[in-house]
Amino acid sequence: MLTRDQLSQEEWRAVRAAPHLVLLAVSAASGTPFDRMLERHAGMRGITDATDSTHPLVRSLGDAAEIVDAQDEIQRWIYRLADAERSAAGMQERALQAFSHALDVLVARGGGDDVLMYSDFVIRLANRVARAAREGDVLGVGGKRVSLAEAEFIRRLEVIAGSVVRP
Repeated sequence: MLTRDQLSQEEWRAVRAAPHLVLLAVSAASGTPFDRMLERHAGMRGITDATDSTHPLVRSLGDAAEIVDAQDEIQRWIYRLADAERSAAGMQERALQAFSHALDVLVARGGGDDVLMYSDFVIRLANRVARAAREGDVLGVGGKRVSLAEAEFIRRLEVIAGSVVRP
């Protein structure tokens, strides 16, 4: 199984950033500011839960120092964007690119299990974020657990994961 130490710094940054970008992209897809807060909290809990993984690379994603470093890098990236580029669609495209790139790294450097465990972690994280708040509810009544925009983004993640040729 692939470990963090077997990756270059650039490769590790790509693998580390993708779950955080996916979290932000799902959260940005729809909902109120309160919904987004609940979703981001659930996403961060999901990332810290990576420490319970049986896979060493996924487990490294949950390390507190790695989480802080990933958030700092993403924050710097977001602040460099023009306001028009900070849209939900822009965040989703960036997250999809990051996920695809991270899988490319794992295909090149690891094995099929590495790709499978990582992609499962990221997709489970996306689902956890999407299910953290009801979209379109009024004071907690009605609404959908997962919005159409969130479901479509998760479907696109699944397509990317399914299209990877595992070593």
